Amino acid sequence: MRADTERLPIVAANSTGLARPTVPGCIAPSGRIPGSTFAVGRYRLLSCCGTVPSAEFWRGLDLVTGREVGLTLFTGDGVRGDAGPQVDTDEVFARTVWMCGIRTSAVARIVDMVDAESAGAVVTEWMPSCSLSEVVEGRLSAVDAAAAVRPLAHAVCRAHEVDGVLALDDPDRLRVSMEGHVFLAFPGPLPDADRSCDVRGLGVALATLATGDRSGAGAAALRSRATSPVAEIILRTVGTGADVSAEWVAHLLDEVASAPAW
Repeated sequence: MRADTERLPIVAANSTGLARPTVPGCIAPSGRIPGSTFAVGRYRLLSCCGTVPSAEFWRGLDLVTGREVGLTLFTGDGVRGDAGPQVDTDEVFARTVWMCGIRTSAVARIVDMVDAESAGAVVTEWMPSCSLSEVVEGRLSAVDAAAAVRPLAHAVCRAHEVDGVLALDDPDRLRVSMEGHVFLAFPGPLPDADRSCDVRGLGVALATLATGDRSGAGAAALRSRATSPVAEIILRTVGTGADVSAEWVAHLLDEVASAPAW
């Protein structure tokens, strides 16, 4: 896979992007709160980083090793009746296990998969990082946004080559490392995740970083300022993402990297 070892300190140039997130006092849809524990007290939940209908994304602490971890918790009827549709954790784990062997900066390393207390979890190493919205406070250029997403695009290509998916179904799954790369912080493909979900996720990440609008509405204005492959990617992917491939996205991002005057 190309580009996954390149380290571009684009976030480091943005002091707002480096601010360490505060721990919010949020209550997740399941009713879990920061400070509670999971898996018979093994993991302490520190802050909720986002949710989708059947999963929650948490920064946590492994109380055995003392290390921070990322936790993708799969909710369902066993947790609270209105928290989301029932999730077959065995199916999620089966779709996740292939990721345990990959080594790329674009995907957080998986250290465990647990099934406990009526909810499953994929546990990953925690990397110092910011959410996409925190980086947007400093607003990246289109070129910097392309550099940030490029390694993830190549990771998606690799996943699709082996008939896997990364499941970039929501920007809350993604974070930006201190080196300035977007990475999948909370893996765990839900049953309905497919390739078009990954392609759309790449476009949403680009749109969020380059325009501050995850809907892609800002792509037209971006294109009017300069002829940019970034605008073309956003326009073609945000929506269903069904008519283009991850390879096409990665190719255009490579073009941006080789022609920084875009």
